[in-house]
Formats: sequence, C-alpha cells, structure tokens
Amino acid sequence: MNNIYLREATINDELLVFEWRNIDSLVALSSKQKKVTLQEHQQWFKKKIADLNCKLLIIQLKEKSIGLIRLELEQEECKITIYLIPGYEGQGFGYAALSQAIDNCTLDCKSYLAEVQIKNIPSQKLFQKLGFSKTFENDVFIFYNKNHIST
Repeated sequence: MNNIYLREATINDELLVFEWRNIDSLVALSSKQKKVTLQEHQQWFKKKIADLNCKLLIIQLKEKSIGLIRLELEQEECKITIYLIPGYEGQGFGYAALSQAIDNCTLDCKSYLAEVQIKNIPSQKLFQKLGFSKTFENDVFIFYNKNHIST
C-alpha cells in the first residue's frame, strides 16, 4: 500500500467531506445514521479543523482523495472515525491509512477507541487486524480499544 498517504484536511476539503458524509452507504454505517445539512456540516467542519485536539486526515490513493480519518482526543483517549468512499473498500487501503494515522499521531493519546456498528463487519475486521481488543458490545455497537505504544 505504498500509494496510500494521509494529509491534513483544510477548508478546501469542506464540500468534498460534506458530499462523502451524506453518501447513503456511509450514513447507514455512521453512529448517528442521519444525513446532515450543508450548514450543519460547515459549522462542524470549521470547528474540527480548528480544534487542536482533533486531527482530520484525508486518505489519498496517489492523487485521489478516497476517505477520511478523524482522531479526537478526550481525556487521553483518542476516538477514531474512519471511512472510505464506495469502491475503495476491501483492498487494504483502510488498514494502510489507519496504521499510518496511529503510528504518526501527534495527539497525546494513551489509548485509541473505536465504536463500530455490529453490522459493519469490514470495520470490525480492520480494528481486530490492527490489534484492537473488543471491550464492550451492545445490540448496536462493538467498542474497541488499543493502548498507545510509545516509541
């Protein structure tokens, strides 16, 4: 996966991420499971790119933007959100991108957390492959955790 790299999102990515955020298949797997308006997205996006405890990373396959990773630090834990746009799943891109994001994270994370829908088998496999442990499960979500390893 040498062709995968990450770049920090900028205000120029606002509309691209908005379009992705409202793709039906991604909405169905999101935690809130609802589409957002442009105004809601703009407020959220501006807040996130200005937040020093949040990293919004665009996943690049060569020159093509194919997804997003969000790392959000809260009380020494980084919550992870990741998605790839349709057509790029199941090819190892998510694994390559999230590995890079964790390995190069500049936030002071003691551990990483992920909340995955029970029906989202590919994300479950991704976090397990990355060494995350299942910590809790309910009727809707599985929660994964991985301690940060200092180098």
